[in-house]
Amino acid sequence: MDRLTAVSLALAAAALALLGSWWLDGQPVNLRAGGTLPLQCVSYAPSSGYPAPPGPVTREHIRRDLELIARRFRCVRTYTVAHGLDQVPSVARELGLEVLLGAWIGGDPAQNERELALAIEAARRDRDAIEAIVVGNEVLLRHELSEDQLAPLIERVARDTGLAVTYADVWGYWMSHRSLARSVSFVTVHILPYWDDHPVGIDAVIARVEQIYSDLRAYFPGKHVLVGETGWPSYGKPRGELEPSRVNQARYLREFTALAERREIPYNLIEAFDQPWKRAHEGTVGAYWGLYDARGREKFSWSGPVVEAPHARAVVLASAALGALGALAGVLLLKRRRGRGAVVVASCAILAVAIGAHQVEYLHAASVTWIDWTASLLVVVAGWTAFFLACRGALSGAFCHDSIPRALALLLLLGSAYACAGLAVAGRHRDFPVWLFLPAVLALAAAAWMDPLGRARILVRRRAIEETIIAFWLVSAGAAIPLVERFGNQLSIAWGLSSLALGLSVLLPLALQARQDQRASHDPDD
Repeated sequence: MDRLTAVSLALAAAALALLGSWWLDGQPVNLRAGGTLPLQCVSYAPSSGYPAPPGPVTREHIRRDLELIARRFRCVRTYTVAHGLDQVPSVARELGLEVLLGAWIGGDPAQNERELALAIEAARRDRDAIEAIVVGNEVLLRHELSEDQLAPLIERVARDTGLAVTYADVWGYWMSHRSLARSVSFVTVHILPYWDDHPVGIDAVIARVEQIYSDLRAYFPGKHVLVGETGWPSYGKPRGELEPSRVNQARYLREFTALAERREIPYNLIEAFDQPWKRAHEGTVGAYWGLYDARGREKFSWSGPVVEAPHARAVVLASAALGALGALAGVLLLKRRRGRGAVVVASCAILAVAIGAHQVEYLHAASVTWIDWTASLLVVVAGWTAFFLACRGALSGAFCHDSIPRALALLLLLGSAYACAGLAVAGRHRDFPVWLFLPAVLALAAAAWMDPLGRARILVRRRAIEETIIAFWLVSAGAAIPLVERFGNQLSIAWGLSSLALGLSVLLPLALQARQDQRASHDPDD
């Protein structure tokens, strides 16, 4: 088998695999029914995709949001009364919704005083719409106040309003601050499987949540325990076996609400709308916990099948159409090797659409600042440039070893190494940027595979010390990252393989060249 044949088969296999994955993402997945509508409660922050925590919000905006929420829920939970959100109770009353009114507490005493005063005023004004007041959200988790500093604030609001008052934090912090239960009317716990130290997959998660809730009930005898936050992200970095996705989000919310109905568990889901501004603090995944996207569009229905990627069919059709045009162009324009060349051109066209659609999705989901956009777009442009240079080299017979400029290859290696370093140092909030780097992986791996000795001669002539050091890091990280994730999800494995492929695109040709030189030294007549 000659090299062009091997290249054409490899590209065709990659193209078909990606088309198959898009096709699968477009298939409806049957899921169990959820709890009976209307559901209990849902966290509310304004829609419309604010780039930062919501600025002043109008009553009309709140009403538009709450009208949508009222179709599924009986209650909303807020987190602050600032930015105009003190209007939520009065609007909710008009729509027949109850409110868990939140007062945001942090490390600034003056800000806490303003927040509490506004919360108390709202509670007195709209008392009949407020079910309870939540004084502080994960303050202990953020280490902004101690338990002794927080308790008097809770007791003050209870005394000044006469309403039920609670404090909300993750279940582990409630376990370690048990005495705070004396200051609250009921205990509000957050059970968020994604953020657990030992996350479990979708198949086992409901049983785990049920066990945690049972333990909490036993830990706080005589106290009402509200699940103040629970949910599942629809997009973002997987953690172990736990994978964010639209289907998994729908499955978790349906199964949890059904469990809550059977077990009579009071709950509040997180959250009504996606909040893009959270990406800056929690990574990409923080923005995608909503039942509705940032513009108020429903992600999935509450009954019936769910489709992971509603746009998948369009991607498959566009890929197939462009692939057919590419094949025709290859047959008409290539003078030699038309059959294999047509396969290469068609496969490149299919890959451009299938990978490009993932890249557009990732860029939109993960980019927060102009720096993010610039860096990501630079990787995309550089990767596709290298990919098409490699394909052109294969078609012309140059076999890529001198087709990709050193600066371009070094840029892509550095970008991948930087991504690996981020995952190693602060991986909790970092994504696996597989789709951004996939064209670069295909290009540089092809350069090493199709003419390894030619690639080695280029590296030796350049004295490519930088590439070699980066390559050793990529190989090490590529082996370690899936191991840290316990080989629990496909994306971490794919990133590990990508890093290995990039690293070996440098090290493998050098190793083969060294082996050849060693043989030559032992055989002077060779």
